[in-house]
Amino acid sequence: MTEVLRLAGIAILGAAMGAVLRAFGRKEAALVCEIACGLALLLRVLQGAGEALSALPDLFGRAGLSGELSGMLLRSAGIAVAAELGAQLCRDAGSGALAQKVELGGKILILCAALPMVLDLCDAVLLLLG
Repeated sequence: MTEVLRLAGIAILGAAMGAVLRAFGRKEAALVCEIACGLALLLRVLQGAGEALSALPDLFGRAGLSGELSGMLLRSAGIAVAAELGAQLCRDAGSGALAQKVELGGKILILCAALPMVLDLCDAVLLLLG
């Protein structure tokens, strides 16, 4: 609970600083301030996520997932997070069209990362049918 309050406090502080800078006509400085605040939030969350990430290999082992498949899932999740972060930064900078391109690129990269799994699935279905 306290971690969420810290994150909310950082976000509110960054938004307030950005609003003050914009009020004084410093749009570029406001954008830099908000991006820095967003990166600080992301780093704070990633520090807390370290414990969860270290438990993933054990979880994948219990689920019976191979190392290759679990790696593919982690890569896909990483691509999704990076694409979402990039798109949100583009939106913050006022470029919605560029944000959409980043999201589309992320989706295409996820499909490419998952292609070996799709091919294995197709082979399994063909084996069952044949």
